[in-house]
Amino acid sequence: MTTRQFRTTIAAAAIVMLSSPVLLRADQPPQPPPDGRSYIISLKDFTAEEVKGLGFTLTEDLSVHINAVGGGTKSMWDNDRGRKSGSNDMYAYGWIIDADTREVVWEMSMSNTSGREEERTTEDEVTLKRGSYEVYFAAHGFAKSSGLSFYSNNIDRRSGDKGTGNEFVEKFLGWFDDDYKDLYRTFMRRAKETWGIFLSVPKGRDGSVKTFNAPKKPAGLVYAATGVGDGAYVRKTLTVSRDVTLDVYAVGEGRGKGEMFDYGWITNSATRERVWEMTFANTMNAGGASKNLLFRKEVRLAKGAYELNFVTDDSHSRDDWNSSPPYDPFNYGVSLIAKNDADRSAVSVTERSGERKNVIVQLVKVRDDEYRQAGFTLKEETQLHIYALGEGTGPFRVRVMGKPVYEDDRFRMADYGWIVNARTRERVWEMRGERTEHAGGASKNRLADEFITLPKGDYIVYYQTDDSHAYNDWNDDKPYDADAYGITVMGAGENFSMKNVAAFDEAAGENVLVQLVRVRDGKHVRQKFTVDKSGRYRVYAIGEGVDRTMADYGWIENAKNGETVWEMTYRTTMHAGGSSKNRLYDREVFLEKGEYELHYQTDDSHAFNDWNDDPPDDRSHYGITVYKAP
Repeated sequence: MTTRQFRTTIAAAAIVMLSSPVLLRADQPPQPPPDGRSYIISLKDFTAEEVKGLGFTLTEDLSVHINAVGGGTKSMWDNDRGRKSGSNDMYAYGWIIDADTREVVWEMSMSNTSGREEERTTEDEVTLKRGSYEVYFAAHGFAKSSGLSFYSNNIDRRSGDKGTGNEFVEKFLGWFDDDYKDLYRTFMRRAKETWGIFLSVPKGRDGSVKTFNAPKKPAGLVYAATGVGDGAYVRKTLTVSRDVTLDVYAVGEGRGKGEMFDYGWITNSATRERVWEMTFANTMNAGGASKNLLFRKEVRLAKGAYELNFVTDDSHSRDDWNSSPPYDPFNYGVSLIAKNDADRSAVSVTERSGERKNVIVQLVKVRDDEYRQAGFTLKEETQLHIYALGEGTGPFRVRVMGKPVYEDDRFRMADYGWIVNARTRERVWEMRGERTEHAGGASKNRLADEFITLPKGDYIVYYQTDDSHAYNDWNDDKPYDADAYGITVMGAGENFSMKNVAAFDEAAGENVLVQLVRVRDGKHVRQKFTVDKSGRYRVYAIGEGVDRTMADYGWIENAKNGETVWEMTYRTTMHAGGSSKNRLYDREVFLEKGEYELHYQTDDSHAFNDWNDDPPDDRSHYGITVYKAP
């Protein structure tokens, strides 16, 4: 989720930072341990680090005493976060997880603490079985409630006391007779002097405790991209020498409506199929903020090559949690774990460059209201890799008797690309919403990532956008690969060679007999041409028709007697895409050998580059083209 979409209840949220865990010496707790006990772990002073954690192994079952001081407040919006009490109510708190299962075994909450909001204390006793555990303490921000008022503000350790950079937050804090600098300094004083967690065991039993740096590395680990920060894009190549089953453990960020912000996926390099993807539907809450998500399941990989990806947006990560962190904060990212040594040795992981190879056409960083095109020639049948990012919504649903009902099973693409055969104008590929994947960020961000094979010939790639949500001017969360917004066509396959590809200039096309295109408002353009041989010629015309009458249209006259030998009528046309009034004629007509004059006429509105409604799909051919006989 972007920084401008951070959670606000009545106020707003800012930003925070996380670094590596630090273990304080056992002589640093604020008070002596309880009678007959010895401190084994002390986590304190969170001025430089938002979260600290340390692992410990018990060689026998032990009763562990917990003494902790934190901060928290209840609000009337608790249920919005999916729970009535717990760490979501705490802004400074600790917890313990089983280092092997990664499950929580103890957690500091509003229900087991007492005292003032900014100094809630707990003394608890928990019996832990022999095994390994990890203890964490987080101080990610500050919250305050009073009657019906409630605000929360995360503390950005990167910017110090310079403020949030958000005027609304600054003014809002002023309403409570405070400002960000005072809040920051007060928070830091408590983070240094007040908050922390201390674990102790009976005297003489501390020899049964050994500490280690958290998180514990799992047995069978194949690869881990953890502790991932803001704006990351992890790309790895997986080479699998035989069929294997891996445990995938991934911690990220997302919310309902299918929107994922920090997440991972695995793509089959040969088919472009996503064999695994972290989605809102297949994850569970990872603890802390409701947007923290956990995927933990088996994934089967057949022998072959794969691409592992993990992406994050510009907020809420290791760099800076803008809400409560997950229970397993140091494992934020993705881990692949094999079940045995044989499976682990069957998977090799290598770096994957973000640079795209064998690029034939690239129309990227497309802005609002743009229409781009580029042509290419294939000298032989060729496999192509198409990578296109765009915008689409759907399927559209309504609720009837509480159940979702699909009104339209098709995605509606607003920003998309397509490829046509330059000679026939036939669409040989189109970015269709139902064949796209979520591209990260807002659910309307869509990705087409597929292979196609085209025969020898000339082709034109098109890409168009509407008036909103495109490169560098997003009206919602942007896709993870924003710089590639548009379409990229690449050669694919082991035998591909750029020698078999050439640029294609449509204007120099040999099969065009005569052409009047990109016609503007209020024009009547004409051009004479000669037919050397009687036969059937293809007429391709795009115009405007309303109430079954043509407003922008073309016709052909006999140059000698002025007789109209062909005319574009509403009845003989079909929808040309975009607005319903856009009309297309694409048929063959018979022309005798002789001299002719081609005409095209427009009225005073809705023509090339001055549309008063959605333009046709093939806007660059608005007008008329006559193609030579094949």
